Amino acid sequence: MIDTTRALERVPPFERFYTVDELFAHAKAITEEHPRLASYQNVGVSTDGEPIPMVRIGDGEEHILLFACPHPNEPIGAMLVYFLLDELIADEGLRRGRSWFLLPCVDPDGTRLNEGWFAGPYTIQNYAEHFYRPRSEEQVEWTFPIDYKDLHFSTPMPETKALISAFEIAQPGLVYSLHNAGFGGVYYYISHDLKDAYEAFYKIPEERHLALSLGEPEMPWAVEFVPAVYKTSSIGEAYDYYETYGAQPPAELIQGGASSYDFLRGRGDPVMLIAELPYFQTQQIADQTPTKLTRRAVILAGVDESREMVAALTRLLERIKPEMFLDTRFYRTVCSFVEQMENSLESKRVWAEEAEGMDHIATAAQEVDERFIGSFYRLLIASMLRRALDAQIAVTPSELLKASRAELEALLTRWTAYLEDNLDYTAIPIKTLVEVQYGALLTVLASERFAGTARNA
Repeated sequence: MIDTTRALERVPPFERFYTVDELFAHAKAITEEHPRLASYQNVGVSTDGEPIPMVRIGDGEEHILLFACPHPNEPIGAMLVYFLLDELIADEGLRRGRSWFLLPCVDPDGTRLNEGWFAGPYTIQNYAEHFYRPRSEEQVEWTFPIDYKDLHFSTPMPETKALISAFEIAQPGLVYSLHNAGFGGVYYYISHDLKDAYEAFYKIPEERHLALSLGEPEMPWAVEFVPAVYKTSSIGEAYDYYETYGAQPPAELIQGGASSYDFLRGRGDPVMLIAELPYFQTQQIADQTPTKLTRRAVILAGVDESREMVAALTRLLERIKPEMFLDTRFYRTVCSFVEQMENSLESKRVWAEEAEGMDHIATAAQEVDERFIGSFYRLLIASMLRRALDAQIAVTPSELLKASRAELEALLTRWTAYLEDNLDYTAIPIKTLVEVQYGALLTVLASERFAGTARNA
């Protein structure tokens, strides 16, 4: 029986997020210092040719796999893996009956492009300035092969191939995809309806004064088990949503391929867990006070505000296109995401106008989610355009590019101020974030589905 309270107290007071070099060095050191308990192997290489390591600890029958940084702007899970590498060596009870497979960072190339904000200051402005997230076609999590109706994808990223190799080696019964959000509250995805886990899913963040995310789900097609706990989504559900509400054929709207969950569903049906935690939180995201507006009105107002941001970015992209000769990750991503946002906003408008339940009165949390949290994520995309322009100006400092850079900077300043003025937010300590992510894992291990593992070993 795991004493969750005592286990979470053992998480150290991390003061910053560790770099890729530090993560990999720690993984290597653990296996060198404890060769009887741990082994180290490379499961593939990144797009830029960097080896992607996996550490195995234990030799029990229950196989558990954790992979960090499936999106490179999401390093909370990397800190959990860093901690677990030490904890699994120290705690025989965690090893008993189990084999653990840990990937400290599955996208080292992209993660390095985020390291500028890893040591703080933890503000919206600094996070946005150093933020990088690849376009869907270059994401580890969304480039698994898929053939569904008219959607066909067969070119996984090298990082995705490495993750597939890890799955095939580990044959896991539990997979923890270590994602995290940027702003808002805590919410979860889980592939199986583990009803005995949800009370703890609520209690652990509540004890740390973290709000649950009780606004609209990030994906309109998400299936809710209980508030803030959703069934892990499949690419087929996204396809069906766009088939119903999309302005274009779904295969044209979906960029990239399937998820790790899609890949694993037909391979042993393991439990897939995701705990989405923000760096910045506002208690507003849990405010269930009724507003005077319907859900439809709130969602459509958010769509209108989003269109203004997207239109401004579209104008800038059209203007600078003839002089953007460098095919940087940042430029590819912004071009892709702006197109994706334009299409998704139209689908969201149709959804708001036609779906059931839109005449219900919206809560304050839903209004905050639609008007401000969405704007936060669009700000991050706009900030990547600044990095793309800086790279190009360093090579071809034309007047057009410099003027566009100045216009973009003014927009970023205004959009950041809008969020700062309307959101009462705080940065969450890294220790707290790791505790909640670790607590979700321990909760699932204590559920009826897994509780007998250590007991029967």
